[in-house]
Amino acid sequence: MNTKILTESSQMYLLEIARLRDGDAPVPLSRLAEELSVSPVSVNEMCRKLQKQGLVIYRPYKGASLTPEGERQAHRVLRKHRLWEVFLVKELGYAYEQAHEAACQLEHGTSDLLADRLDEYLDHPSTNPLGQVIPRPDGETPLRKTLPLTEISVGQEGHVVQYEDDSMIPRDFLRERGLYLGSPFKVLITTSDSMLVETPKGQVSVARDLATAISVEPEKGDE
Repeated sequence: MNTKILTESSQMYLLEIARLRDGDAPVPLSRLAEELSVSPVSVNEMCRKLQKQGLVIYRPYKGASLTPEGERQAHRVLRKHRLWEVFLVKELGYAYEQAHEAACQLEHGTSDLLADRLDEYLDHPSTNPLGQVIPRPDGETPLRKTLPLTEISVGQEGHVVQYEDDSMIPRDFLRERGLYLGSPFKVLITTSDSMLVETPKGQVSVARDLATAISVEPEKGDE
């Protein structure tokens, strides 16, 4: 199947399911409806349609998850989105927020050939401006070597990948201090009970019990 035969609406559903999922658990249809600003009835109908196309597994009263093919299709669109983010920030000087909004529009009208040419022009970037991985042309996402922040040594740099225990993480606290998902960082000082980290918003001290729950990807050559 090729993304060219998928409607923009179908692509958005696949992308949103990929973004909202938590492990292997299905994404509740109520959450999809909220994020896409559509009615629960519309979500139900679209998920059943995508299931018939072999892209989604729909479980009544539980939610929707992606099939392997649905995963590849979602990642192909995500690749185009993140390549445009790189282009708009790097070549046209967009702020990331502006690039992200524009990429949401551009991703749907971008052919695989154009994405390949864009990828080549940008010298095959591996991540977008936030350090989020750009899927490969076949829709697969390269594996990332992640570590707890506590295992990063003084002087090492990297990007925040995820929070291991989302319910216990003070997301607003971290976001305000520059440790949001995808943000770059550099470890400045480590002690027995805390770490001093340089972020895009300045220096922040992070308690070790909190740092343990923050998964990061070290920069290549720093490992």
